[in-house]
Amino acid sequence: MKRLYHVSFCKTVSSTRSPLSHDAALLFAVFPYSASATAAGTASTTGNHMFMAQCLIDSCGFNQEKATEASKLLNGIQSRQQPDSVLAFLKSYGFDDASVKRLLLYFPKCLLLDVEKTLAPKFRAFEDLGLSPSDIVHLVWSNPSTVKCKHERTVSKIEFWQGLLRSKAALVKLFKKNRGILSCSIEKKIQPNLDLLRECGLDGPKLASILWHRPLVVAQNADFLKSLISRAEDLGVPRTSGMFHRTLCALFTVSPEKFKRQMELFRSFGWSEDDFVVAFQKCTTFPQTSLMTLQRKMEFLINEAGYASSYIGIRPTILLTSLERRLIPRHRILATLKSRGHCESDYKVATYMVISEAKFIEKYIMVYKDRYPDLSELYASLKHSNASDSGLQ
Repeated sequence: MKRLYHVSFCKTVSSTRSPLSHDAALLFAVFPYSASATAAGTASTTGNHMFMAQCLIDSCGFNQEKATEASKLLNGIQSRQQPDSVLAFLKSYGFDDASVKRLLLYFPKCLLLDVEKTLAPKFRAFEDLGLSPSDIVHLVWSNPSTVKCKHERTVSKIEFWQGLLRSKAALVKLFKKNRGILSCSIEKKIQPNLDLLRECGLDGPKLASILWHRPLVVAQNADFLKSLISRAEDLGVPRTSGMFHRTLCALFTVSPEKFKRQMELFRSFGWSEDDFVVAFQKCTTFPQTSLMTLQRKMEFLINEAGYASSYIGIRPTILLTSLERRLIPRHRILATLKSRGHCESDYKVATYMVISEAKFIEKYIMVYKDRYPDLSELYASLKHSNASDSGLQ
């Protein structure tokens, strides 16, 4: 792909460009910033700093403090052609204003890089790995160190993850969702953690599941991963369990302190510690929910919907459903039907709360549309009002 690298550095990148201030223009006139200009003493150096700072503000959206700080690292720039070519190159790959700003905040000296000798070969190497220009933008956005490091080093890490994930979609997701993942040492951190997981019997699809859902599990220090394994075993989930890998992923997002607070919360609703552990084993993801949200759901299900705490403990997946968009609207539709004499034996929370939206509407609203045409409007208003109350419009 042949790309043209030309843009005016002292024009802003966005469409809402603001002209250079009179002071900046005057500085440029006093201290010409061209290929023939040379740094002549402190005054010239200061002028260059101020000029570069203003350009970073106008072109890349820097604030004054960050621009001044970054400009001190850019003494090597002797003409506008150098930064122009770098910005144009990045734009040619689809970098937007936010992406350029993020990269330059992390690595201002990127503007000193030679496009043809450094940046272009690096990006071509990424393309040779099968990454599209938009993939490369995501890669650099999430891992700006890739521009700073030698591309041979970065390429070897990408190839490692490619071989491990065996999916371009998974690879791109890794870049997007896990910032700095390519900064981790393969030899010192990633590979030893993979070996430890394999010793626990986690290989093949189970290891792939961890890498897809929680790849940062293998990017932690060894002691953390060992403690995670111990926590899972202490909860009665052995390494041989088919739920062991899911348990590790769940515990990774819930600190021991939060887990303990949740156990105490459910104890206040009548659960024993064993009840909580059993519920967790059935549904490893519900502890990821905030304490306040879990408390509100339990209070609604027990106090308004009238379900026993033990009933919910046997069916903890109910706690994954939205209180405002599902639990409250559906319960009140069923309560309305019961008040009108329709009390079917399957009006149980595990049935009407878990089925799909289309199935619920078909079974509990459309069936009664001729007799109770107001049900549909009532359901819509309940969903809207609850969503509005919770900021979920």
